[in-house]
Amino acid sequence: MNLEDLRYFLELTRYGRLTVAAERMGVEHTTIRRRISALEKQLGQRLFDKTPRGWTPTAAGRRLLPYAQRIEAEADAARGAVTDDGHSPRGTVRIVATDGFGGSVIAPGLSRLRRVHPGIQIELVTKSHLLDYGVGEFDLAVTIHRPERPGFRIDHLCDYELRIYGSPDYLAGRSRIRDPDDLADHDMVWFVASLLDLPELQSAEDIAARANVVFRTTNLFAQVEAAAAGVGLGLVPCFLADGDRRLRPVLHDRIVARRTFWVITPNRLLNTERIAIVAEHLAETARLAADRLIPSS
Repeated sequence: MNLEDLRYFLELTRYGRLTVAAERMGVEHTTIRRRISALEKQLGQRLFDKTPRGWTPTAAGRRLLPYAQRIEAEADAARGAVTDDGHSPRGTVRIVATDGFGGSVIAPGLSRLRRVHPGIQIELVTKSHLLDYGVGEFDLAVTIHRPERPGFRIDHLCDYELRIYGSPDYLAGRSRIRDPDDLADHDMVWFVASLLDLPELQSAEDIAARANVVFRTTNLFAQVEAAAAGVGLGLVPCFLADGDRRLRPVLHDRIVARRTFWVITPNRLLNTERIAIVAEHLAETARLAADRLIPSS
């Protein structure tokens, strides 16, 4: 058996589609098919069935899988021993996350991961809309929407809070805000709810209903920038606004919206070492950012 063929077998098992597995390995999809065919010929067994959902391991493929995973781990360990790097998993992990959390929390935290696991490369894809949960779209997803769909493991990552902020110039030029009812005299920047389609945010619409919404956007950073420029007040995550000197808190003790981030992992990737390492890194990143996610005051 050509042991290198096992890597192609593992990638097709993980991602289920020739094109996706090929993209992740940096080869043509015909190369994946050719290497799998060679492995099947060597073993005398068909390893995959082609289905509408992609390439699914046969009974023989499922029996081979744990052995292939152990061989991959041992090969990585051998490489590390020879190069004096120790055992360091290698490969790319694609994270899909919301714009704000991905850009301001996940990205800065990657320096810690790089120091410990330099062989792991990260692809961070940020989105404002709901994830499609397509095969191969991500290895790990961080989202505020908890999907009710089989085939994925869903873990609580952290809670975070949104509060109202405004620019000093805006607040100085408008009537004073002492009570939530005072928002009726103020402008607000908000979400494009019809595009975001996030049920978790709809409960906050009563906050926007008190004010005059003058600007809506699907981009969280655009919302923060608009509030900082004085377009209106913004209900934005504390982890973005508290460190921004251009913004001041408004009614912090009266209006607070709490939300949750979830980590979603495709079941077929649960036993992949580099995925487990990055998932634990995300959990540690959230723990270290706890004071930013939910401020004490």
